[in-house]
Amino acid sequence: MKTSFISTLSIQTTMRNSIAGVQREMVKANQEAVTQKHADLGVTLGASTSRALDLSRDITRIDSLHSTASLATQRLESAELSLSKMNDLALDIQSAILTLGSSADETSLATARTTMQNSLDAFTGFANTAVQGEYIFAGINTDVKPMQDYFAPGSPAKAAFDTELNYFMSSQSPPVSSLSAMTETQMNTFLDDLEKKFNGTTPLTDPPHPGLGGEDLWTTYFSSASDENMKSRISSNEVVESSTNANSAGMRNFAFASIISMELLQPNMDAKAREAVSSRTRTVIADAMNGVDSINQQRTMVGVYTERVSKAEERLEAQKDILVKGLGDMENVDPEEAATRLNTMKTLLETAYTVTAKIQQLSLANFL
Repeated sequence: MKTSFISTLSIQTTMRNSIAGVQREMVKANQEAVTQKHADLGVTLGASTSRALDLSRDITRIDSLHSTASLATQRLESAELSLSKMNDLALDIQSAILTLGSSADETSLATARTTMQNSLDAFTGFANTAVQGEYIFAGINTDVKPMQDYFAPGSPAKAAFDTELNYFMSSQSPPVSSLSAMTETQMNTFLDDLEKKFNGTTPLTDPPHPGLGGEDLWTTYFSSASDENMKSRISSNEVVESSTNANSAGMRNFAFASIISMELLQPNMDAKAREAVSSRTRTVIADAMNGVDSINQQRTMVGVYTERVSKAEERLEAQKDILVKGLGDMENVDPEEAATRLNTMKTLLETAYTVTAKIQQLSLANFL
């Protein structure tokens, strides 16, 4: 009699199909145990799938707004810190000019000028503060360094001051031969004109600036910042300014006060003319700290925007918590149930392998 394995074929096929089915279910069970979410949301949720997708999109949108708000917070906090340091530098200038008084001592004057130089140098560094590659005092020109270095070789800002001073001295009748020859009246006239140009109320003229009649001295030679500040959307219906710019009156006044005292407080000049420089420095540096559009006013506005962003972040986090909970109720699985089901699938698979192995060992020849 001829032996044949045809009698076990159907059993082997059934077991093979069973193993394949268990393997598919085991893959799903493993995925759910790891992710703790349904393996196939469409099958599980049915008509509610669109609602789950809407919740996912809302969460993504909130995450995006939260990232924007976090960056805005970084920018604003950095701006507030830099403005605080600028105010400290202005206090240094104020203290130095008050300490100098009406002294004509060469050492005292040199010490005062050094203080002004150091303050202006540090001020420029703070004005050029960057956060994640963006200059926070550049307005919307975030990729451009806002403040020119007055002390850099070939500085346009330094050249502009020298041009203004030399032109004024040469235009007097008779011409003023040197700084030491300037009278109190002439010094006040020069400072009045230069202060207006720094503040932007009087434009440049040609001469002494070839081809620049009508331009603003500050934005032409000192600042590359935009007057328009950066804005950040921190909620679906709220946008705040997330930066400030170096074109404010406070920063213009700071630079003006430090430059005139650094350049003009010289020992070999008329005492009354020198006192005019000291007096103007005291007045202007006070305006730089606390006048209209001053450094401290900028600090106040930055603080207001920082608080608004902080409140918006809190609201976004609360909204996200609600949405995440709602989405979790729809798509999450019970971790313990998922782990139990995975272990059950493993047991079934191991049992199926064992039974299959025994079936494959069956042979009629063993019983003949």
